[in-house]
Amino acid sequence: MKEPATVEVEVIGRGEVSEHARRLAREKVAALERVVKGPVLGARVVLTQEHNPRIPNPSRAEAEINLQGRLVRARTAAPSLDAAVDDVAERLQRHLRRYVDRMITRQREPSEWSHRVWSPPRPPTFERPIEEREIVRRKSFSFGPMSVEDAADALEDLDHEFFLFRDADTDTDAVLYWRDDGLLALIESRDAESADYGPVHERCRFSAPIALETSVSEMNEVGHRFLFFENAATGRGNILYRRYDGHYGLIEPADD
Repeated sequence: MKEPATVEVEVIGRGEVSEHARRLAREKVAALERVVKGPVLGARVVLTQEHNPRIPNPSRAEAEINLQGRLVRARTAAPSLDAAVDDVAERLQRHLRRYVDRMITRQREPSEWSHRVWSPPRPPTFERPIEEREIVRRKSFSFGPMSVEDAADALEDLDHEFFLFRDADTDTDAVLYWRDDGLLALIESRDAESADYGPVHERCRFSAPIALETSVSEMNEVGHRFLFFENAATGRGNILYRRYDGHYGLIEPADD
């Protein structure tokens, strides 16, 4: 016999939110307790119903689950509250499964990388002398502006350590990555207007654009796994990262 969910789910409604939508959100998020092997301290769902006919998806759902002080979050927008609740529950379940999988793997084989980035164990990086390191490959992305939620889905589908994209909400370049504590984090430029929901929000290390040469010097000195910065030559966000041959790779936006 299936055990009933024990997690308490707080549901907050903004606008005309029916009791049916509240109950559906409470049931679906509480059911996600089965995904997690450890104790759940609580959960919260915020349902928002807009009445502007110009908004294609006027129903929004934001959900978070507290795992021993670590918040795993998701949000979505849809034509109706029922659809928004279904979507946010699915997104939250995917984030929870990824979080649990990463924690299990990390306990078995912890990463040695710093800069709060965790990734599954891979072949060791060749410790190439600094004076021999070069930027030997440049990648670019050609995705149009996307929401943080769509970027998170792309990160999971591609199974990358980080994902550079253009945030449709702030119209700035940003990067999503998995921290070594298993949580999803978003690094933004310092002047971006952050939302108070979604992934863990972090700011770029630099308060102003820097030259590519400066980012290389930073990598040489500190040894980050990757470095997100705004390139002074282009005004766009870039990622400089360590390759396994000891050289550097650069990810930058494709020309519009």
